[in-house]
Amino acid sequence: MGDYAGSHAADCEDDTLDMNDIRMVTQERVDIRMISVLQIRKLRAHILRPGQAPEMSAYLGDYAPDTLHLGAFKQRQLVGIASIMHQAPKDFIGSHSDKLWLLRGMATLPEVRGQGYGTALIRSGCAYAALERGLYLWCNGRESAMGFYEKLGFVIRGDRFDLPDTGPHYRFWRELSPSDVAYAPY
Repeated sequence: MGDYAGSHAADCEDDTLDMNDIRMVTQERVDIRMISVLQIRKLRAHILRPGQAPEMSAYLGDYAPDTLHLGAFKQRQLVGIASIMHQAPKDFIGSHSDKLWLLRGMATLPEVRGQGYGTALIRSGCAYAALERGLYLWCNGRESAMGFYEKLGFVIRGDRFDLPDTGPHYRFWRELSPSDVAYAPY
């Protein structure tokens, strides 16, 4: 379980947060914070949509009241991002669609990959969704990230598919459990 402390306004690039700025320092000493939409879009554009303006990396649900935007920081520099949204897949058929949470825009800078930043973001996102009584966290993940997601307990459901401009993907699912709340940043 991590050490928790409130952060300072100087740590944020803008003041658009409408929730308390909360930090989590995991056992691996990774600093995870809630961040604003503006902060997350800058890194989304840089890593996931290179060559596009940050405004082009806007996602439906970015401003939903229950969406959580997380940032991983290394020495006060934002090095990883993830958004957790209360959404079921559009093609979902089944019960409890209101208990499904989407991991979207998960990315870390290449120079910090393999150092625990992505893992800490996923764990924090699972904690949030579990605290919100979610049953599953799902995402459309790149084929190149399959090992990463599987290591964190995600399983593939469905066939491989291609997304324009980003290549082959799979739909990954992770069942949430009460033990996930141990990584909650509050």
